[in-house]
Amino acid sequence: MSIIKNILEMIQGKVHLYLLVGGSPAIEIILHDKEIIADIKNPILALELGLHQLGGKKQFSSSILDKVKEAGYRVKVRYKIFEIEL
Repeated sequence: MSIIKNILEMIQGKVHLYLLVGGSPAIEIILHDKEIIADIKNPILALELGLHQLGGKKQFSSSILDKVKEAGYRVKVRYKIFEIEL
């Protein structure tokens, strides 16, 4: 069993995490049952956060997304009325 699956299984119920840039919310991560939603609150700050991530040495690997999906989770990105499932 992967570490990612273990972590997600430990989190029960509904969880909301906010990623802040300069004290303002950029993205809200919502974990509810078997669904993970990245709700973009401020697209400019979210873009800045993404560019900062690309400039760093650690990058989000698509294998993490694959492992989350293999564990039975649905991953979505939402901005206002638009929603895309990854």
